[in-house]
Amino acid sequence: MSSHSKTRRSHSPRPQPPDSKRRKRKTLSCYDCRRRKLKCDRELPACSRCRNAGQAHSCSYNEPADVLRHPSPTSTCYTPVPQEAVVARQPAGRASGLASLEATPNAGTWQLLGATSSATGTNEQRPAIRSRVGRITITGAEITGVETEGTIFRGQNFMTQYYGSSNPISLISHFQELRTFMKTTIMQRTSLPTLQRELKTLQVKWKAARNDLVPKSDWELFGLLPDQETIDAYVNLYFETFETLYRILHYPSFATEYETFREDYHAAKPAFVVLLLLIMASVSCISDSSQTQYIGESSIGRERAALWIEASEWWLSCQSQKHVYLAIWQIRCLLVLAKQVNVVKKKQAWTVAGSLVRTAMSAGFHRDPKMLGERVSAFDQEMRRRLWATMLELELQASMERGMPSSMTGITSDSSTLLNVDDEDLLVDGVSLPESRPWGKYTKCSFLHISAATFALRTSINSKANDIGSRWTYDEVLDEDENVTNELKRLPVWVDSHGHSEMARTLLEIQLRHCLIMLHAPFARLADSNPRYALSKMVCFNAACEIIERHYQLNKSGNHALLLLRVDHFRAALTICHNMYISATIQNNLILGSNSNTLLQYVNSALDMLSQRIARLGTGYTHYWYISAAYTFLQLILSPTDQSARKEEAIERVVRQYHHILAHQEDLHKAKEVLFPLRPGQV
Repeated sequence: MSSHSKTRRSHSPRPQPPDSKRRKRKTLSCYDCRRRKLKCDRELPACSRCRNAGQAHSCSYNEPADVLRHPSPTSTCYTPVPQEAVVARQPAGRASGLASLEATPNAGTWQLLGATSSATGTNEQRPAIRSRVGRITITGAEITGVETEGTIFRGQNFMTQYYGSSNPISLISHFQELRTFMKTTIMQRTSLPTLQRELKTLQVKWKAARNDLVPKSDWELFGLLPDQETIDAYVNLYFETFETLYRILHYPSFATEYETFREDYHAAKPAFVVLLLLIMASVSCISDSSQTQYIGESSIGRERAALWIEASEWWLSCQSQKHVYLAIWQIRCLLVLAKQVNVVKKKQAWTVAGSLVRTAMSAGFHRDPKMLGERVSAFDQEMRRRLWATMLELELQASMERGMPSSMTGITSDSSTLLNVDDEDLLVDGVSLPESRPWGKYTKCSFLHISAATFALRTSINSKANDIGSRWTYDEVLDEDENVTNELKRLPVWVDSHGHSEMARTLLEIQLRHCLIMLHAPFARLADSNPRYALSKMVCFNAACEIIERHYQLNKSGNHALLLLRVDHFRAALTICHNMYISATIQNNLILGSNSNTLLQYVNSALDMLSQRIARLGTGYTHYWYISAAYTFLQLILSPTDQSARKEEAIERVVRQYHHILAHQEDLHKAKEVLFPLRPGQV
C-alpha cells in the first residue's frame, strides 16, 4: 500500500487561496441537450433525444469516450470498450500489447488536425512536416529562403517513417496556411476525436477476435472460398479490370485450370487456390454491392481481402525457394497488387514492391530471356517479360506515392518489351512467338506495351523529384516537359466495343500528367515572385484538372479499379487548391479570374471520389479531411462571408463519413462466419 493511502486526511473543507477559481463542473450532456437544458442519456453515436428529433448527425459530446454511457447489449450500435476493461481481461503477456493498440485520449486526432496539438503526450505522434530551406545560386548571387523540398519525417529515435517530395501529403509542407486553418477549424467540432476513438476501439476488438481465422494447413485454404457464383463474378471482374493493365495471368491457361477447379475442388492445386484468393482480394472492394457493412475501421470487402492476403502470405512463406515455378511469381505479383488496392500494410508498400523487383533481378528477369536458349520455351520467355513489366510498374507507382527513388534508378535492362498481343495469340506449346501488333490496335497487353516506352522517362523524373542532392533548372524542366507532352500526343485512341481500353488509356494519360505536376510544382510555387514561372502554374492547373476529369469519368462508368489503386485525384485536388491560394494572393490575377468556380468544381469532384473511396474501404479520412478543409479554405479566400458556418460545414463532411461507418457495423461473430464460410465436405 502506498504511503499516500495511509496518510490521514481531514474531512473539513480546505481554505482556498483568494485568487483561485472554483473547479468547473464536468459537462456530461451533448451540446443540444445542454443548450436546451434537457436530460441527456449519453447514448452513442447519438443520444435518444437527438435521434428522435432527426438530428443524430449533429449530436456531439465534449468528453472522452471512456466516460460515455454504453448502449444496451441489444442495441445494434457500436459499443466502446473502456481501456481499463480491455487490458484487465487479457493475460499478463498480452496486456501491454493491447494497451498500446487501445485508443488513447487523442488517438487519431493528429491525422486530421494538420498541426501540432498542445495536448500532453500527443506531440510525438504527429507528423513532422518540414519544408527544407535551400540555397539556390542564380548568376552568381545567392538567394536564401526559397522552399526547395517538402518531406514528412515522423516518429522518433529509430521508430521513424520518411516520405519524400512526390508523396502527395508532402505538398502540405508548402501550404502552412491550410494547416493553420485546419487546426482552428477542427477545434470547433470536438466530437470528432471521440468518433475516432470509438472507431479505433472497435478495430482493437476485431483484431483480438480474428486471430483464429488464418488457415494453418493447405486444405484450410478452401474454407476461405465463397460460393461459386461469387468466385465467378470476382474472376470475371478481375480479367475485365486489372488484367487489362498488369499482365500476370495467361487467360487460356487459367481458364483450363479453373474449369477443373469448378468440377472438383479437391482436384485443384493449393497454388491455384491461392491465385484465386488473391484475384478475389484484388477486386473485393471494387465490386458493386447494395449496402457495405464494416468491421471497425474497415469494410467487409477490405477485411475479407486482408484475410485472403494474409493466408496467401502464409502459404507462400511455406514454399521452397529452390523450386520456383510460374504460379509462384504470379502469386508474388498479385500480392503486391492486392495490398496496394486494399491499402493493406501501406507503410511497407514501397519496400515490398522493391523487394519483389530485386528478387526478380536475382532470377535474371531484367536480362533477355533468349540468353537461356533452349532452357526456356517461347511461352515462358513472353511470360517473363510480362511479369517483369508488371513488377516495374507496380514498384514505380509505390515509389512515387512514398516519395522515394525507384529501385530501377541507374539500373539497365536488356529484356525486350513485351509483345502487344492477346492471350489467344500466345500458345503455351508454341514454337515461336506471334508478331506484335501496332500501337493503334488494342490488346490486353496494350497498356504495359505502351507504358514501357515511357518507363525510363517517368523513372528519371521521379528520381530527380525525390533526390535530396540535386534540383532541376527551369530549362531542364521545359525540356522534360516537352518529352512528356510528346508522349501524351503519341497515345493512341482505340476503338474497343467492349470498353476494356478505357481504363488502359486513362492510366496511360494520368501517369504522364502526374509527371508534369512533379516537374512544374516547385516552380509554380514561385510564380508570384517570378512571372516566368506562370507557365508552370498553368501546366499544374491543366494537368491536375485533366487527372481529376479522367478519374471521374472512369469511376462514373462503373469502373472503380483506379479509384482504389491510385491516389492521383487527391494529389491533383491538393495541387489545384495550393495554386489557387497562391493566385488569390496576387492582385488582378488573370489565371484565377473567372476560372475559380470551375476549379472548385474539380476539387469538389475529387472530394466526391474520396468519399466513395472511404465507403468502399472504410479508410482514407485523412485525405478526405485535407481536401474538405482546402475546399472551404478557398471558398473563404474568394468570398469571406459566413466563416463560422463554412468551417462547420468542412468538419461536418468528415463527421458524416465517420457516422456512416459507425452506423453500419457488422456483428463480430457474424463477420467471422462471413469471412471464413466453411462448407461441409469441402475440407
